[in-house]
Amino acid sequence: MKVFNFCIKFDNICLKILLLKKITVLSLIIAVYKNIDALNLIFESLQSQSFKNFEVIVAEDNDCPFMRDFISSQKIKFAFPIKHVQQPDKGFRKCAALNAAIKITTFDYLVFIDGDCLLHRHFLCAHFENREKKIALWARRVMLSPLLTNKIYSTHSLSFLNLPNLIIFGASRLDCALYLPALPTPISTASHIWGCNWSIFKEDILNVNGFDEDYIAAGVGEDTDIEWRLLQSGIQLKKIKFQALQYHLHHAENYSSTNANETLMQQKIKLGAVFCKNGIVKA
Repeated sequence: MKVFNFCIKFDNICLKILLLKKITVLSLIIAVYKNIDALNLIFESLQSQSFKNFEVIVAEDNDCPFMRDFISSQKIKFAFPIKHVQQPDKGFRKCAALNAAIKITTFDYLVFIDGDCLLHRHFLCAHFENREKKIALWARRVMLSPLLTNKIYSTHSLSFLNLPNLIIFGASRLDCALYLPALPTPISTASHIWGCNWSIFKEDILNVNGFDEDYIAAGVGEDTDIEWRLLQSGIQLKKIKFQALQYHLHHAENYSSTNANETLMQQKIKLGAVFCKNGIVKA
């Protein structure tokens, strides 16, 4: 036990040294499609993070020149490094974009968010401080109303992201707006990963070959598939719901039928292939 406690203290000391030296230790992957205004707001929420030592990889499921030019302009504006991967717009291929992003990450801990989700100032800190080998962390998001979303877009201000404004201007899932870091972070007894708010060690995601690119429709597969493969590989899930707070900008639903993806996933589960064939490495 003394050796274990010493290791924990040594790890914390090393982290503090890294933070003091401003050495990047975390890779944040943002899945985006066309919404430059939302990405601009996300960058602003990243600028105010209490945890400073991270790189950003924008995983674009498109090859928009305006997005490319925008990201190039942001690289000189913000202190954190920004990388960008693109691919031709041939329908929903989020999994391929995410795999391309994983390939160029520099660091061994990965956090995943969607390009329409703004971050609480302690978001990255929560994911990094709770990291564990063989554990995937997950949390949820506050759903902003159209009114509040429009106010944030029109003012380009994140000051609306507090509990009183969420109540006044409208939001749902307000339990996800409570920042209660002293609460325990239990191992989940049920599966809970959503692609908008989760994290894992890179080694653990490489062990299942990343995301399965056979899924080419939204709604089922891009997160539910990798979840079952991670669980089968021995990964456990831990909830950090009241630490990693996130705010989802309202938009019209863009999901078509998920029947084909659900059928595909059930077929894959029956085959039991934890290391997918159409992932980071092509079988």
